[in-house]
Amino acid sequence: MHVKTWRSGVLMLLCMTAGIVDVVGYIHLGRVFTANMTGNIVILGMSFADVAELSFLRAALACLGFVVGNAAAAALLGGDKTPSFWPTRITTILAIQLAFYLIFAAAAEPVMSESRLHLLIILLSVAMGMQTTAARRLGIAGISTTVLTNNIASVIEDVTAFFRTLVRSSEKPSRIGGETWLRLTAVAVYCFGALVAGLAEVNRPFSAIWMPIAVTALILIIALKLFRGLNADGEPAPPVAEKNRQVR
Repeated sequence: MHVKTWRSGVLMLLCMTAGIVDVVGYIHLGRVFTANMTGNIVILGMSFADVAELSFLRAALACLGFVVGNAAAAALLGGDKTPSFWPTRITTILAIQLAFYLIFAAAAEPVMSESRLHLLIILLSVAMGMQTTAARRLGIAGISTTVLTNNIASVIEDVTAFFRTLVRSSEKPSRIGGETWLRLTAVAVYCFGALVAGLAEVNRPFSAIWMPIAVTALILIIALKLFRGLNADGEPAPPVAEKNRQVR
């Protein structure tokens, strides 16, 4: 299996973790989303109207943590301008994300103080913000792993174009490309993660967080084993000495 297929698979795993994390946050952290910020913006607006006893502070902390995670990952990636199949700093970001998950698992309890609840919201939202920026840096089909609305819109547009060319005999029939299927898979995998997390959380609170921990650890192993030393095309990069000779 080609490394590009492995990388796409890793991206799908990150989509699944986002679905899991959102369920954990919504069920146990005061009905906020720690990956899907669109939902939190809606909650912020509703909380002003005192609808359904939603917490403005919790939603605001989730949004703030996500922004901080975006900024931190952007700062880490900003200094690495070399074209790469898998920038090494993405591996660093995922390692930090794994550490945040572990801290969350250690601190989470069925009954918590409000301050600890706020800490857990920040931990998960920062982790998701970092993941979003890292995924965007990979540039695979425009998938960020946490923002799925654009994926759905792109899939519908591509499918509509496909059927339009079938109807119009004067146009060359198009086909549904690999990126469209990948976007559709991202949405399905996110939903699958949410389903699995929901089933797990019914009986054992916070047990679902161990799935992102295991998945992120697996991704780090894959990245270290398969993605190191590859150029932007996914081929082994020549040694530095050989590259210098080629330049001369």
